[in-house]
Amino acid sequence: MTSQTEYGHRTGRGLDVLALVSLILIACSLRPAASSLGPVLSEVQSAYTLVEWQTGLLTALPGLIFAICGFIAVPVLKKIGLFSSLVMTCVLIAVGVGARVLVDNWVSFAGLTVVALAGMSIGNVILPVYVKTRFPDRASLGATAFTVSLGLGAMFPAFLTAPITGHFDNWRVGLGIWALVPVCALVTWIILKLARSVPNLDQPEQDTHQAGPPRQHIFTSPKARYMAMFFGLQSANACVQFGWLPQIYRDAGIDPVLAGLMLTVVTLGGIPGGFLAPQIIMRNILPRFFLVTFSVSAVCGYLGLLLIPTTVPVLWAILLGYGGFAFPAALALITGRTKDVSITARTSAFVQSSGYVLAAIGPLAVGGLLGLSGGWSVPLWFMVCVAALMGVTGYLAATPGTVDEELETSAPRGGASGTCGGTTGLRGGMPGQK
Repeated sequence: MTSQTEYGHRTGRGLDVLALVSLILIACSLRPAASSLGPVLSEVQSAYTLVEWQTGLLTALPGLIFAICGFIAVPVLKKIGLFSSLVMTCVLIAVGVGARVLVDNWVSFAGLTVVALAGMSIGNVILPVYVKTRFPDRASLGATAFTVSLGLGAMFPAFLTAPITGHFDNWRVGLGIWALVPVCALVTWIILKLARSVPNLDQPEQDTHQAGPPRQHIFTSPKARYMAMFFGLQSANACVQFGWLPQIYRDAGIDPVLAGLMLTVVTLGGIPGGFLAPQIIMRNILPRFFLVTFSVSAVCGYLGLLLIPTTVPVLWAILLGYGGFAFPAALALITGRTKDVSITARTSAFVQSSGYVLAAIGPLAVGGLLGLSGGWSVPLWFMVCVAALMGVTGYLAATPGTVDEELETSAPRGGASGTCGGTTGLRGGMPGQK
């Protein structure tokens, strides 16, 4: 039995399952273009005869493109609507991932990687809006499916690209096969649209005699600023760990294979974190306490690496892995601390784009401090400070209240009442669905 919601989409048991599958597939598409490259980076270097700066640029592209393109996601959503925006996301990823393995020069490979990353960046921002509108009564289910799928979309390409490459003796197959994920996501998304089960964010006609309060920039909300700092600091932690953790272990005297395994232990923490952290945020289960524990765990992990890295190396990896629960928690805060759909979209864009700018500084700072100091003591003390600040900003971001309420408080008085941006209702200024 089906019914229709205020966003005009049909719901029912079968349609809800299909909507969840579509969410999972789209979310799984948002990481393979980045996480599949590392395992075959040496093959790509050889194929295109890359020098160091070219290789460095390829590895730096995800954070850079996520920061830049995240700002255009909301304008794209407003211009073409939810359905077309996520179609664009899937198409860009599929084309970028699939076509880059067919070209024979580095410039084209890098350009098509940018195309895929641009699609991923737009999807990063827009999917929380889909979660908010398609699963309004099951927010924790939608948030959990989103964050767990992001983790799976990063983990499986990282684990399987090298074996696939070895099996076919062709790195192009190992990279290109991940284009199938966004293709499958696109198929389910179109089927969902044909079944009229995609939320329609049309804004109803408003009374032109009423004037809502002036539109407030998300930056004016202290909670949004803390969320952006928390997102950026936890992303800086993740980027440093992905880029430097094996080397930290190796420089301490640990076998290279075991050093790589320690990073695997850290990344595996993303799966239980994807299940648990959204539940903590969406169900309001002592969120400030848990966010602080993520920070404390990361601090202890870095201190262990600093003081006794070879004594119980797996313990430091486990502690850093638990600290990584901050990532799904940061994403869940976007939907858990906003109410109006337009505020969710704008907060998502602001938090992720500005957060990735902050995140990009982390690996660069660690590399610079390593070069200046000649050892890991100074960089690791720096990361202890970063992890501690993550706890402070997480505590402040998870305080009771919403971004919507803070924007309403900061809006100049006068005019008709309503939500931020001069709109009323949950549609909050979203455009007509295309």
